[in-house]
Amino acid sequence: MSEARKIFPMDTFVAYLKGDGSANVTEMLGYLTQKDLDADSVPFAAALAKAWIYEQHPELTKMSKGQVVELGQSVSVAPMPVKAKTEVDEVFAKLADYKGQINAKAAKIDELTKALAAKDAEIAALAAKVKEFEGQKKGEAEALFVTTEARIVEFTGKLEALLKEVDEVKKTGVVVAGVAGVAAAAGAAPAAEGAAGAPAEVAAGTDFGFSGGSQDPFADSNW
Repeated sequence: MSEARKIFPMDTFVAYLKGDGSANVTEMLGYLTQKDLDADSVPFAAALAKAWIYEQHPELTKMSKGQVVELGQSVSVAPMPVKAKTEVDEVFAKLADYKGQINAKAAKIDELTKALAAKDAEIAALAAKVKEFEGQKKGEAEALFVTTEARIVEFTGKLEALLKEVDEVKKTGVVVAGVAGVAAAAGAAPAAEGAAGAPAEVAAGTDFGFSGGSQDPFADSNW
């Protein structure tokens, strides 16, 4: 049973073999490999199919682009045989696995990127709160400093006034005079105590309560 074949323009075939990118070779490669190709799989299909074509027709490797064009206006292409297609299937299975892993990693990266963006936003919000808190504490610290400074100034003023008063007292001698008066009072106290315990000396001319204090009571003839 003959394999089904498909006709393609010669310029497409030549573009594929000789690297002329002006023609679209995706359809021909899909027919050769019996695969639905996308942009990622076309390079792999092109390499595998070209290796198979050159294996079947090694003379094509030595022909120039012009010589290939002279072969005809079109080319009849058959799908790759089972053995070659099995190798293609294995390659494409690995390619699909790698692509799946890449997509999974890309999805994970996207998830982590979003999580990172969320964390960045959270960090930014916390940083704003910290900055606000620092501003509040700074204001409180400044207010406390101002209050403390005012109290220090107040106490310093009071201390200076007190020192000034002390200096004035020292200059006027008030403290010395006061001490002398206290000492005199202290000396008078014992004398008063002695007077209470013994009769005081009678001063001359004392009448002891008799009338006629100016007269001598013992000179009277009636004594």
